[in-house]
Amino acid sequence: MTAMDEVEKELVHTRQIICRGYRRKDGLWQIEASVADEKGQAVPFHSRPTIKAGELIHHLSLCVVIDDDYQIHDARAQTLTAPWADCGGVDDEYRKLIGLRIGPGFARAVREALGGPLGCTHLTDLLGQVGNTYMQASWPDRAARQRLASADPRQWPDARTLSFIGECHAWRQDGPVIAGEYPQLVDAGKPARA
Repeated sequence: MTAMDEVEKELVHTRQIICRGYRRKDGLWQIEASVADEKGQAVPFHSRPTIKAGELIHHLSLCVVIDDDYQIHDARAQTLTAPWADCGGVDDEYRKLIGLRIGPGFARAVREALGGPLGCTHLTDLLGQVGNTYMQASWPDRAARQRLASADPRQWPDARTLSFIGECHAWRQDGPVIAGEYPQLVDAGKPARA
């Protein structure tokens, strides 16, 4: 038993993030993400009624349509539940994501377009999950296209397909996963083209 298990505790907040990735018939990817914050205790305010235990303080969604080249074609934010009437006033601002490309410089572009009072902290935070879900949803198709170009991942036209190599313990360059999945890359490093 650890110290975490030894102390009595009370549930005061539950955050649920749900992300779904869809392959569309038009060749694009649709990522739908939502965040819901449920209070486990009453939260009093001065200028609005108390949020009771079991009620949602936030329920927000973000739908983003992305192509195979990581470019955003459409974006829609929706504030379903929020503590303040003003919160949903920035939903339409998330259309500024259209035309941006997920990858280097994306976080900076998002901060410039939606940072601080220009956006919603919770919706903007969801964008990281949208990007991760897009990568997870589209990766099998992306890898299959690369394998058609070459059996050797060092020759793949889109090196971003393997951009996760070296980004976590399991996918470390000298680990057994690389040796089993992409033995050509054990000594070669990531593919040269980016």
